Order: sequence, then C-alpha cells, then structure tokens
Amino acid sequence: MDRSAVDHLYDRDVLDRHGLPIGTVAELWLAGGRPLWASVRGPRGTTLVPIRGAQVRDRGLVVPVDRREVEDAPRVGGPELSEDEQAEFHDHYGLTPPEQRLVRHRREVSAPTTPRPRRVTQRAR
Repeated sequence: MDRSAVDHLYDRDVLDRHGLPIGTVAELWLAGGRPLWASVRGPRGTTLVPIRGAQVRDRGLVVPVDRREVEDAPRVGGPELSEDEQAEFHDHYGLTPPEQRLVRHRREVSAPTTPRPRRVTQRAR
C-alpha cells in the first residue's frame, strides 16, 4: 500500500466485522511499511485495532474483529508504544507480533488543491 493510500485511512469510521461502529481512525501503525494497526478514538478512549485484512467500504474501514474485543482492549497511554504495550495488544487479539518493529505513521499534510482566483485587470483603450 503506498503512502497516499495509507493517508486516506485517517478519519475514517471504523466498523467491526458485523458493521457495528467502533470509532474513527486517529493514527496508523506500520511494520515493514504495511499498516497493521489503527489508533481508534471511541467513546471509551483511544485503543489499537488490528487492520490487517480490513476492507474499505464507502467512508468506513471494516476491521476483522468484534466491537466487544475492542471495548475490552487496553488503552493507548501515550504517543509511542513500548515493546510491552505492543505485546499486550498482540496478546489481547491473539495475534503474532510482526518481525519488524511497529512505527507510527506520520500523516502527510498536503497543500489545498483549490486554485487561487486570478486577478483580472482591464487594459486602457
């Protein structure tokens, strides 16, 4: 997945495998350049949700877990994840940790694409 595709995952609504709302994508975590986790803001705080195998549908990101699993997941404590925190999330969801280290994706901020209005000047006759 290229950088622009990863950037388009931000702010999407996250839905569980049954279509129930979980929250919105706040940040992405990559291993080996592939997005594996999303920090999701929900009513109970921010937590990590596995997104390997997730599908983009309309404005939503459908993840391969149940909402109840996400509600019971540990909360994200700060801007970085320690190795212990990463292991805790992998254990919670029953996933094998990747060989590569998880790194937080830095969202690319693009300039507005709206063209500036041209100033029209009249010539003297």
